[in-house]
Amino acid sequence: MKLSNYTICVDDYPLPGESLLFNTRTQALVKINSILKDAVSSLEATGASQLNSYIGGDILSLVEMGLLVRDEAEDADKINKFFYEIKYGVKESSYPVTILTTYDCNFRCIYCFEQNTRQRIAMNIVTADKVMAWLKKKTALLKVKELYLIFYGGEPLLNKSIVEYIAHEMKMWCRSNNLNFKFMLQTNGYLLNRELIADYLELGLSQVRISLDGVARIHDRNRPFFDGGKTFDKIMKNILDCLDLVKIGISTSYDKGDVSHIEELLRYLDDIGIINKLGDFIFSPIHPVLGPVKHEKKIKYSRCMVNYQDENLFETIKKIDDLVKTRQLPQKSSLAANFCPLTRVNSGVTIDPMGRIYKCNSMLGHPEFAVGDVDEEGYNMQHESFVNLDIWKKCPISCAYLPMCAGGCRMHSYFEKLDFNSAVCHKKYLDQMVPFFIKRDYEQKIKQPL
Repeated sequence: MKLSNYTICVDDYPLPGESLLFNTRTQALVKINSILKDAVSSLEATGASQLNSYIGGDILSLVEMGLLVRDEAEDADKINKFFYEIKYGVKESSYPVTILTTYDCNFRCIYCFEQNTRQRIAMNIVTADKVMAWLKKKTALLKVKELYLIFYGGEPLLNKSIVEYIAHEMKMWCRSNNLNFKFMLQTNGYLLNRELIADYLELGLSQVRISLDGVARIHDRNRPFFDGGKTFDKIMKNILDCLDLVKIGISTSYDKGDVSHIEELLRYLDDIGIINKLGDFIFSPIHPVLGPVKHEKKIKYSRCMVNYQDENLFETIKKIDDLVKTRQLPQKSSLAANFCPLTRVNSGVTIDPMGRIYKCNSMLGHPEFAVGDVDEEGYNMQHESFVNLDIWKKCPISCAYLPMCAGGCRMHSYFEKLDFNSAVCHKKYLDQMVPFFIKRDYEQKIKQPL
């Protein structure tokens, strides 16, 4: 018996002589004392039969949580079954589908990943009917319990009649088929208003997500109106008008270690008394962008903060973590496995205004990367090519982070190597970040500050 290859040990925490064990495959997290730690360390040599009954019970618990395994063969068998389930399994609780009502946008954000494929194309009712027919077939085939739509763009509210048409029809269909239905609105917030939110709540709206890049002077520079005009004050008015009706989450981008704009924004939201009334905050590094159609390899922002080799990334994330804790904002675990949707047969999809189906939003507007169309049954050969990548098999099977990264994001591989079929190793970054996140998750579980 031995520690699983995917069990990470953080020693002398929270107290000297204590340790935290975390398994990246099962997500189990426990604290053990020095007696149990010594027993675990001696297992491979002495075997479980030498343990007293008290310790033996604890060992059994560690086995049940996947922290301990009998041998390498069992560990290998479990990781193979794990990835098979990820590849072919179905998340029955909910099926997420992102729908672009339009590629058009009333903003001209300086780092928009759709900037090289921006078109004034909106979904029409004929395509919307085909999208809904596809959704009904897919939802029935997967036998899920809930359909969850994310209306996206461009700016989805530039084509709000299609938002309302699809939401109404799919809500009625889900109700008649005993399925839950809800949708999220991913919007820049400029066209939001109280009457619209009230109407959308009747259609199944569960939350709104808006991007704010800082206070007015920073946000207006990064996310101006299409004619260069300011947008921050209008968005904030709309948020204040609607906040008592619906959960509104905030997304903010950052780059190269500077988080002063995040600090300013949080202080501003706190000062006006709404920071704890808002939904989840998501802070994300600026991502690279594919080049124009037919020139996708002309990548922009390839040296942005999303580069995991950037030495600033770890310090930047710690700074953001400190800001969030200072304001006592809720934090989601950063240890959960995030599998590339390209390599999953039944992952959620994104459908663009022409009815083309994508597995990754970074590929939007590049039809050569589409995996199907709502006019077609099933997916195309591009989907089969993506699903069969199995990049995790190119990584050392003993790597503790394998269940978390599975060889890395396929788009990051393309951004770095112009190749979807290469592993992108982030071990240096993960060696720094994972122990930090293990401690943070433990603190949240026991409601105990640092």
